[in-house]
Amino acid sequence: MSLSGSELARITREGDDIVLAFAVAQLRPEAAPRFGQGDDTAYLAGVTWRLLGVDAPADVSAAGEVMGRLADCELWVAGESRARLACPLPGSVAGPLRLTLRSALGEVWSVQAQGLVTLLEQTGGGDILSQQPHWTFDKTQAS
Repeated sequence: MSLSGSELARITREGDDIVLAFAVAQLRPEAAPRFGQGDDTAYLAGVTWRLLGVDAPADVSAAGEVMGRLADCELWVAGESRARLACPLPGSVAGPLRLTLRSALGEVWSVQAQGLVTLLEQTGGGDILSQQPHWTFDKTQAS
């Protein structure tokens, strides 16, 4: 999943977790296309990220500034920057982790958590996922 180019619809706090719901998520296959075979980017609605065990005090009200199209992001897992993070959809990433989002308007929001779970609603994206079950979070793919 590429956060750059995805559109964030909602951020909510649920107990110790923060839930990020995407209006549209930009997906890229785990394996890059071979030279000359085009771009396999896909778009999928109904993708949700649940950040587990968020360190307090994560200000969800301030997160409203990054709603809409995302321009860039940073994901650090166990102290390492992850420019590319391949994971199955749905799937999870063990932490600790730090996520920083930048909106297309330049607003920035950061949060620290103990893990990340990617959830999918039943939105008809099965064709995309059956063709390539592992997709990539890739911060280098700005749109």
